[in-house]
Amino acid sequence: MPEATVYKPVTVPFKEKSDYPVPLRENGLLEEYLTGNHSHDIPEKTLNLEVAQMIAKLEAKPTFNPNLKFDPKKHIIFKDESFEGTTTATLKDLGINRTRTAPVSDFACAHPFPLISQEAVDMILWEALRPKVLKQFARLPNLSRNATRLDMHMGGHTKFEAPFSKDLYTSAEIARIVSKFTGVEASTIHNSSYGHMNISLATADPDELKEIPTEKKDLLAAYDIQNTKKGHEIPATLGLHYDSVTFALVIMLDLDPEAVGGETGIITGDDRVFRVPDPKVGYATLIQGMVLRHVATKPISNSNRITAVCGFMPCGRGMELDNCRLTSNKPSVLSRSSNNLYYSDWFDYRFENLQKHLQFQRDSIKEKFERGEQFDQLEMIKICKDMERYLYDGWKELEAVHNPPFPPEEYKTPYDQLPDYEY
Repeated sequence: MPEATVYKPVTVPFKEKSDYPVPLRENGLLEEYLTGNHSHDIPEKTLNLEVAQMIAKLEAKPTFNPNLKFDPKKHIIFKDESFEGTTTATLKDLGINRTRTAPVSDFACAHPFPLISQEAVDMILWEALRPKVLKQFARLPNLSRNATRLDMHMGGHTKFEAPFSKDLYTSAEIARIVSKFTGVEASTIHNSSYGHMNISLATADPDELKEIPTEKKDLLAAYDIQNTKKGHEIPATLGLHYDSVTFALVIMLDLDPEAVGGETGIITGDDRVFRVPDPKVGYATLIQGMVLRHVATKPISNSNRITAVCGFMPCGRGMELDNCRLTSNKPSVLSRSSNNLYYSDWFDYRFENLQKHLQFQRDSIKEKFERGEQFDQLEMIKICKDMERYLYDGWKELEAVHNPPFPPEEYKTPYDQLPDYEY
């Protein structure tokens, strides 16, 4: 039996005068993107206090099994009747008539629906929150609003440290659910874009606790004030943004039922923040994040808020090329993204998709010739241009050539004021 893949970070010595430009901190970018963004490492205090308590709680459960295998019949609790019972919205329903790039369907979002069991939730958390995993794959946020030592992003770990999580996220059952809701045949993208996590922890430090309101009326008053603000002004684990993947499946892994705040906030056509209601543990929210501005709000109460996010792309029968980007995931922007790991994942997936697309086009040419059809030059020019563009889009945002200030203006621009972005 082949050995499991083990990821060993490689430290590449760079010359003092590198060909790579240094993104500017004043532009909201990370200067250490080539060497691991270690200035954003998780503090030992957080690992030894809050994280240690969570791991101990998980391991103390009578049914805990560190070698648990994913079983879709046991761990996926979604039932087909949930398709009809789940509230969904189209872009038009949300008053969104203009988007930054063409949507792949009219689907906008699905409100939280039951997806995975508590046992599955616990296993995903345990695989991710072990200190050795956090140290390697998690970082403090770069651009989150009001971030503290208790907020972090992590990703890329599933392939190397989380076999249960990997099998769940890449299962045919999850892909079928996403495809049915969106009306588009969809599949997961690559290791760095499935199962990444946005984490805000409740403090266990007595001094920090003194700064947080405990009365429900005070928490609700602060919540009401937040709801008068614009999306980019709300404290968030992940600030106002568009996703760089077509669809995002957001699974709630930890949120106290009494928590105030912590929902996914969607920006509607009138530029207001709509908080997706009742995000229960084990439930998932689904959005077409490529064209829907949204924000991962932080709880106002002293509560954990942990989500796993699985990125999906269209993968139709014709092997259409997807519209995924690097903008918000590139290592100089998103602190958890490792230059070596993230870009290896990115280009492996891009080249695999292009390879499949090329094979599909080759087969189509042969079939049309054998049927005696006239060769369509104009159609072939478009096909070739699409492939050229896909290759270009694969590298045009690399730090070596593209380091504009982040976030882009389009992240705060109302939908109806969006220019005709060329993508």
